[in-house]
Amino acid sequence: MKHRLLLFVLLLWGAMGIANAQNIVVKGTVKDSAGEPVIGATVIEKGNSANGVSTGIDGNFTLTVPKGKTLQVSFIGFTTQEVAAVAGQPIEVVLMEDAVAADEVVVIGYTSVVRKDLTGSVGSVAGEKLAMVPVASAAEALQGKIAGVQVTTVDGAPGADVDIRVRGAMDLTGTSQPLFIVDGFPADNINDIPPTDIQSIDVLKDASLTAIYGARGAHGVVMVTTKSAKAGRMKVDFNFSARFNKLANKLKMMNTYEFARYQLDNAMIKGGSSDRYQWRQDFGNPWDLDLYQNMETYDWQDEVMGGTPVSYNYNVTINGGSEKLRFNASLTHSDEEGILLGSGVERTNFNMKVNAQLANNLMLLVNPRFTIRKDEGAGANAFGRRGIIDVLRYRPTNGMREFGYVDPDYADPLEEAQWAISNPVNDVDQNYLEKMSYQFVNQASLEWKPVEGLRLRTEFSHTFGFGEENRFFGYLTDAVNNSTYLNQPYAYIKDSRSTRYTWTTTAAYNFTAKEDHNFSFLAGFELQGQDSRSNQSTARFFPQLISPEQALANMGLGSAYQTASSESVPNRMASYFAQANYNYKHKYYLSATFRADGSSKFAEGKQWGYFPSISGAWAINEENFLKDSDVINQLKLRLAFGMVGNNAINSDQWRYLYSINSNGGPDFSGTSEYGDQYYVSANGTTFVNRDIKWETTITRNAAIDLGMFDNRLVVTPEIYWNTTRDMLYTTQIPITTGYRNQVQNIGQVTNKGFDLTIQGQIIRKKDFDLSLTLTLGHNKSNVDKLNGDVNELWASGGNASKVSADGEAFKLMVGQPIGILYGYVYDGVYGFDDLYRTQSDSWSAYDPEDDSGTTVKTVLGSGDTYGDPKPGMPKFKNMVDHGGGREDDVNVVDKYDKVKIGDMNPALTGGFSINGRWKNFDFTANFTYMLDFDVYNAMAYTLSSAIDNKAGNYVNVLDKFNHLNRWNFTNDSGERIYGNAQTSNMDNYFIPQNETATLWAPQYVQKYIASSYFVEDGSFLRLSDITLGYTLPARLTKKVGIQRLRVYFTGSNLWLLTGYSGYDPEVDVQKGLTPGVDYNKYPRSRGYMFGVNLSF
Repeated sequence: MKHRLLLFVLLLWGAMGIANAQNIVVKGTVKDSAGEPVIGATVIEKGNSANGVSTGIDGNFTLTVPKGKTLQVSFIGFTTQEVAAVAGQPIEVVLMEDAVAADEVVVIGYTSVVRKDLTGSVGSVAGEKLAMVPVASAAEALQGKIAGVQVTTVDGAPGADVDIRVRGAMDLTGTSQPLFIVDGFPADNINDIPPTDIQSIDVLKDASLTAIYGARGAHGVVMVTTKSAKAGRMKVDFNFSARFNKLANKLKMMNTYEFARYQLDNAMIKGGSSDRYQWRQDFGNPWDLDLYQNMETYDWQDEVMGGTPVSYNYNVTINGGSEKLRFNASLTHSDEEGILLGSGVERTNFNMKVNAQLANNLMLLVNPRFTIRKDEGAGANAFGRRGIIDVLRYRPTNGMREFGYVDPDYADPLEEAQWAISNPVNDVDQNYLEKMSYQFVNQASLEWKPVEGLRLRTEFSHTFGFGEENRFFGYLTDAVNNSTYLNQPYAYIKDSRSTRYTWTTTAAYNFTAKEDHNFSFLAGFELQGQDSRSNQSTARFFPQLISPEQALANMGLGSAYQTASSESVPNRMASYFAQANYNYKHKYYLSATFRADGSSKFAEGKQWGYFPSISGAWAINEENFLKDSDVINQLKLRLAFGMVGNNAINSDQWRYLYSINSNGGPDFSGTSEYGDQYYVSANGTTFVNRDIKWETTITRNAAIDLGMFDNRLVVTPEIYWNTTRDMLYTTQIPITTGYRNQVQNIGQVTNKGFDLTIQGQIIRKKDFDLSLTLTLGHNKSNVDKLNGDVNELWASGGNASKVSADGEAFKLMVGQPIGILYGYVYDGVYGFDDLYRTQSDSWSAYDPEDDSGTTVKTVLGSGDTYGDPKPGMPKFKNMVDHGGGREDDVNVVDKYDKVKIGDMNPALTGGFSINGRWKNFDFTANFTYMLDFDVYNAMAYTLSSAIDNKAGNYVNVLDKFNHLNRWNFTNDSGERIYGNAQTSNMDNYFIPQNETATLWAPQYVQKYIASSYFVEDGSFLRLSDITLGYTLPARLTKKVGIQRLRVYFTGSNLWLLTGYSGYDPEVDVQKGLTPGVDYNKYPRSRGYMFGVNLSF
């Protein structure tokens, strides 16, 4: 028995020895491609997931596995690696980022797909490209990057609004902004999202993709994905930049001598002695005019916009955690000081993402965001008295007052005080605005994957915003020049609050059948709501010279005038949507989407809109005849058709609402100082319409994706055809109804065009690469029909009143695009050969070529409609006679002679960029362009006129109207040579002085009319930015604990090629129904930026 027991022990010991001999202990380290340890990576025995460990803080692991086994190493965002288990020596595993890079994954409606599986039209910009070139906002970073997406800043103001227009999208409400989705939730805009926080931007351009957003996707969808939390060793990024700005362009105004001489002409031509006496009082004896040749000229552009303000920006991002809990937090602060005195924007953004793996199949995401914004300055349109235009028109001299003391016994003290204190620099506080806005966004989502392929997700977003607006109007502003404020300062303080929520729940299921048939399905519902309220207190009759700060801090120093509050009617929407996708071997694709939206903006029975879409694609490169091609790597044909809606109108246009008239009304009681308050229609002069319904846009898209030479050359041409019908428009109705306007569904507009994107890697080597990207877009709109039998409508809004005083400048006409300007055709200047001379010193308004003696009339005459032309007056062509059926309309230039004089729609838009790297140097240059479009230079019109010019209020004009170019009414000695009885021989004075004049006398232009002279070609090519960076070698920076250190220089708006004579041609391009008007726009600056990027 003992022998048997001994034998058993020996056998057992041998078996255990053999088993131990088959197991080995493997030790190693897991790192990323940058050599950094990966914390929390999973290391398992292949085929036995129960045997595994996670890497520690140094990326180290120890695992016992049977000899001959293979290890699988994985981590989120990296490709899984397999390595042989080796005992006795440490192994190093380097994880590479997933081959499906971030810029190859496209975020679309409620999901994301690999770019190769797309069937619709999407343009994308990766966060890495945004990070290389610092810009003020995410919207600005899109300029010229995506074909068919036109991005323009309204003007050069700090924090200026950025207009994004996808494929010429436009409706008769004048809106064109796309839907903005930030991390899956709607946003008002993306102007305040720091580019350093962005992982990618995807723009959905056709309805096959935007239909799933229904009403909100009518003008395209811009999807912004901010940087996600990543597990691993905690990483800290710090970015800092400082920028110096200078005015990029100046307008040349008259100097002191030319100004004084021009104002003498003004005084002489008016004929009244009071004007001439006032000129003498302000400027002296006309015979001493030459004294002004040596006097200083005040350059108010330099004084107001000639500084070198400094702006700065810094960002700190912290990222890290484990696979179970990871986070990303960023803090960004920017302070932009404008070139215009008193203007600037400060922004502070905090963004945080926390991912918690609650279970193997349950994920919680929490994403709070907080934004603070402070705006200073009333803007270019309201700077000082009347905006930038007043800075330019301001007198360059104080005339006689420059020579010394003015005895108050012989002058009005108040008038002298105004001459002394009133100038554009002192006028800054005349129009004061300070705004503070705060926005809290709380987003959370819960995602559950109960079985393979099924994903259930619910997400909720709540946005709370509040703001404060402090406004002050001084005694010199137009705002107080009325019976309400009696030329005394007034101020108001306005508080506002707004809330918005979105709740979305989706179910997605993906599966593959028989290895080749790939299916994916998505269904969900969404609820949205928003409302707002505000309170405003106004006080008036402040002391005349009070400062804005004093008034706003002590509202009691004025007389209480008005206290008002308002609360919006809640705007609600409920939606249901579904999507189905199929592909066979990633070769043949088919996708269908359907969405139903119900909106509270429409009456019962009209609330729901239904928006389907379908798209398909054929990956031709997957066919056998092309699969092994050495030249063509990708060749895909895409087709798409879909419908989207639009409800971009004010709420409650379908029902009667009433509000208290805050200004009071008639004094029914006989005791009220300002009248008794009473109820009025909350819709104002707009008549309700219960029949309004959804506006609908049908889109069609065809495209080819072509990749060649190992995808070093990628070409994507696309064509589209969009039709918008039942357009929502506020149209005029007969005033006999008691109202003036009504929102109606009218008309149809078509947009057709093409996009082209070319991407090329010219050089691709280890230490040197060079790439080029070109985008190009063309869009042509057409008004197919309007309201009933109406074939034309005058459009209003914007700066239309500065184009034509009657408001009739931009016309919507069947068969024409939106954005067509109508006006008068400039035909030179009325000269001596154009009119009969009846006396030695006067001319008659008769056409010398008309023997019947028909009277010539011009729209710029002394009458409200038309009057008599005079020598030196601008001349316009008489296009038609008997306009409006009038028998006396012969040789009369009036409103019936308006014709098409401008097309504000660019023929081509786009940009191109050059990106390069040589060893540790990087280089980027971005160009943008717009070709073949018109700009109406309303600034130049005003600066070529005598509008608002009068004795004591002298305004300047452009230098080109100096005495050598314009018509003159005085000679070099300051003597009157027109209408002067003592110098009646015009042959010796007036005619010789003006026979070589090429420009009209600005004195004759006293009102706004649309003139073809001021329609200019706005085509331009701009070097938007150029950046040169250098990354220090890692072997040096790591010695001091820095993983990466990059320094760079960026120049912005350094070069502009254009023939436009104004500050900048990129003004209100394709914005609203009255686009392309350059008036009182904040001039663009030229910037020089220095920055540093640090990673720890």
